[in-house]
Amino acid sequence: MIRLVTIFLIVSCVLSHDLSKEQLEWKQYYRIGSVFSASSDAGISGYGRLKRTTRYTFRDIRFFGHFFNKDTEIRIRQKSSRRFLTFESIYSFNTLLYEKNTILNVNLRYHYNQGLGWFIQRSKSGNMTLEAGVAFDNSDYLNNQQKTTYGRGGLSFDRTMKSLSTKFEIDYYYQISQIIDSSILSRIQILSELQWAVNSRFGLMGGFTWDIQEGDSDPSIFLTISFIDPLNWSL
Repeated sequence: MIRLVTIFLIVSCVLSHDLSKEQLEWKQYYRIGSVFSASSDAGISGYGRLKRTTRYTFRDIRFFGHFFNKDTEIRIRQKSSRRFLTFESIYSFNTLLYEKNTILNVNLRYHYNQGLGWFIQRSKSGNMTLEAGVAFDNSDYLNNQQKTTYGRGGLSFDRTMKSLSTKFEIDYYYQISQIIDSSILSRIQILSELQWAVNSRFGLMGGFTWDIQEGDSDPSIFLTISFIDPLNWSL
C-alpha cells in the first residue's frame, strides 16, 4: 500500500511539472508616475506585478500604491484561480488582500474572498469575466479581530487593439453581517486603465481607481510610465 501511494505521488508530481502541456508563462509589470485626487492632493503612483499562467491555472501577486503628501492608498493582493473540473469557461478562485487607505480611514484591512468565475468572452485580443462568491475582512485589523462578511460580485473586461489596450474592473461587496458601531461597509471598487504601447516593453498608461463607500469619496487619477517583460522561469 505504501509503495502504491509513493508511486502515485511521484507520478502526480512529474505530470504536474510537464511544462509542454502546461504552457507555462511568467511576466513582470512595473509602473511609476503621478496621481491626483480631489480628496487629497497630487502624489506619486507606483505599481508592481508578477504573474504566472498555465493552460489551466492563473496566479499573481500585485502591489498598487498611491502616495500623497498626507494620505496613502496601498493594496497588496494575491490571487489564484484554476479552471473548474472539465468546464473550459468556469474557474474557481481565491484572493487575499492587505489594504491601507487613510482617505477612507482604513488603517489596515485584511480581506479574503473566494468563489466561481465565468469567462463570458475569451479571445487573443481580450477577455470578459464575471465572478461571484463570498468575502470576509477586518477593516481595523490592528485594533480588533471582528470580521465582516460580504456577498461579492465582480466584472472585468480587457481588450487590446494594436498599440492600445484597455482594462476595466468593478467589484461590489454587499455587507451581510453587522458590526458593533453599525458602520456601513458595503462598497464598490472600480479600476479603469488605458495604455498606449510605445514598443513591446514600454508604454504610457492613464486611468483611475475609485472606492465608493458611505460618505464622500473621489477617484484617484494616475498617469504612469509602464514596463512589461516576460520571464524565462520554469517554476
